[in-house]
Amino acid sequence: MNRTELRFTLRLIPFLDSVESFEDGLVRLRDRRWLVWHPDVMAALFRNDRALRHPPSRTLSPLLGNRSVLWLDGAEHTAYRRTLAPMLRGARYQALIEEMVDRSIAELPSGPTSVSAWTRKLTLRIIGRVVFGVDDDELLTAFTRWLDRRLGSRVRTLAHRYLTPGTTRFDPRLDAMLLHRAHSAEPPALAAYLPRDDLRDQVVSLLFAGHETTASAAAWTLYWISRTPGLTGELDDDLLDATIRESLRLSPPAALAGNRMSDEGMVITPSIYLAHRRAATYENPHVFDPARTPPPPGAFFPFGGGVRHCPGKDLALLEIRLIVRALLRHRHVRLSSPTSTPQLRGAAMAPPPSLAMVATCRH
Repeated sequence: MNRTELRFTLRLIPFLDSVESFEDGLVRLRDRRWLVWHPDVMAALFRNDRALRHPPSRTLSPLLGNRSVLWLDGAEHTAYRRTLAPMLRGARYQALIEEMVDRSIAELPSGPTSVSAWTRKLTLRIIGRVVFGVDDDELLTAFTRWLDRRLGSRVRTLAHRYLTPGTTRFDPRLDAMLLHRAHSAEPPALAAYLPRDDLRDQVVSLLFAGHETTASAAAWTLYWISRTPGLTGELDDDLLDATIRESLRLSPPAALAGNRMSDEGMVITPSIYLAHRRAATYENPHVFDPARTPPPPGAFFPFGGGVRHCPGKDLALLEIRLIVRALLRHRHVRLSSPTSTPQLRGAAMAPPPSLAMVATCRH
């Protein structure tokens, strides 16, 4: 591993900040591996995505499994997405999400609460209901502990990745609980349609991808609202959507999109973080401005792009919208220890645990 790739691996956000001004929008990390973010390159990459391979993440594949839909390819990938897509349609869950959001807001303590911890618990509850059809806090608490032991800090993530490479990070007891719940779900959305040997990987992938980035995006939106004059109180639909979109631009829930590999072995890593902060694309890119005009193709892809774009995008946007709207409607929200330094959980980019909110009842 050369010095450039070492900096990229060990100190991702500082490294991305250091190359942000590169006008050509690409950096060679090592021989035959490139980090890219130029909008023209990104648009072409996503147009030709079906012709590329999508190698597993060295950080996440030991957790999610090698059969995760996130790195299947070809007809197999297409078939899995067609199976999973109907259960991830956002509109069918609006009443459920509203009920769960209201309950979570009612449970907020009177003192400071970690924003990212609160949104993570809430969005995991929501995707748990989507996948299993029931609430199971014991299972979701066990899932959270398992995930935090592996991704709860950058040190843990890197230690798991490099000190014992090639080994899985599964928890047999947790897997048994997940499979039991999936088989007993009503309706049996996954167990009835997926091969038994793949079920564990798809359940874990849905729980992870279905809550981690959504939670980060909701927390970042609350952060930016708290820092922007004129965005206090209840927002109308257009302003709320514009605010969420600008938050996704400036603080995307993931810094990187999945790797792409050509038949010749060239690996391309798209950078969402850098594409969204490119000065040639966005005027004053570090300024939070919900009134921005829409960017050109390839310049805005907070949920990935091409054939790997997130199938739960609409569900995630609905959750973010309902969480933010309900919280601002029912509570006066004040953030303490305001900081924008992100915490990396794999490639996910969450606000740090120290970012706390105090949410008091409106009278």
